[in-house]
Amino acid sequence: METRTELHYGPSAGRSKPDAQEYLIFHIPGNPGLIPYYDPFLSTLHTLLEANPDLRACNFHICGHSFAGFETSAQDAPGSAELVGLEKQIDYIDELLYARVDEIRHATGSTPKVILMGHSVGAYILLEVIRRHRKQIESKRYQDFDLIGGVLLFPTITHIARSPSGIVASALLRIPGSAHIASAIIKTLLYLIPTNILYHLIRLIMRFPEHAARTTTALIQSPTGIKEVLYLAKDEMDMITNDKWGEEVWGAATEPGTNQGDTISSNLVFFWGSHDHWVARKTRDELIRARGFRIPSKRVDVTLEDEWKPTMIVDDGRIPHGFCLKHSETVAEKVSGWVEAIIDNHNKI
Repeated sequence: METRTELHYGPSAGRSKPDAQEYLIFHIPGNPGLIPYYDPFLSTLHTLLEANPDLRACNFHICGHSFAGFETSAQDAPGSAELVGLEKQIDYIDELLYARVDEIRHATGSTPKVILMGHSVGAYILLEVIRRHRKQIESKRYQDFDLIGGVLLFPTITHIARSPSGIVASALLRIPGSAHIASAIIKTLLYLIPTNILYHLIRLIMRFPEHAARTTTALIQSPTGIKEVLYLAKDEMDMITNDKWGEEVWGAATEPGTNQGDTISSNLVFFWGSHDHWVARKTRDELIRARGFRIPSKRVDVTLEDEWKPTMIVDDGRIPHGFCLKHSETVAEKVSGWVEAIIDNHNKI
């Protein structure tokens, strides 16, 4: 079973306007890094944004790409069997972002304004992309674009190994050869279970919806998927520790940016689950006190008048860390409001 390695929702034919501002919403997945897990989420977000009458002057391009090493067919997989760690995934996503900006620029004749989204470790990658973008602006190595905001969903950006699941994962992943052992066991089982039966077993046992069951089946059957999940997870445990970012990410947006209307600092929205097994509550609350402006979860507006700091929200419901499995529509509704607020804030500059 194979899945797509990228998703792209462009402006609808009847809605696209030649004089509208182009916006690229670029989504970075979590681990496992297969973008089809997010298909219902991204498609719902696209529908909501296009249906918003206050955003008629915007052409939205919503894109996402699987991580390197998560190709689900031998044809798509690179020739090298080398596993891809967190630092190289950041390189890979950064390159894909610039390629997508260039693609939209060439297709429309206009440079899109960019809003990043990241889920779980994708939020960590998002902050690293922001840091790199600032450096690239200063060095003027690339034709620049406006990076106007970011939405970080269930972010694992500090001390993931201290979370309930992180404690267990850290211990298991430090066993020598654990990734290869787990992959070998699963591959052996696959010889005994036909694809169609495996898919239905995943749906039945894990109670996954169709898109999640198909993506999980493809992951298990992929050339290096299971090894890559575990290899990347070990890197996450080792690298995601202290808050490593400075003013290039957290700096006050009230000061002039290096970009025209550079509002990224105030236009970061963090959304945590109230009971997230991949985030330690203590480290989450410490980060909010140190870096953020906390607002009630039911409030969706984000305005520069509130505070220059990033907006940080802790869900008061029960949305799980893996929201893309069964809670896509709920989260998409929240994100659509935050995207609108980010655009409004940027236009005030």
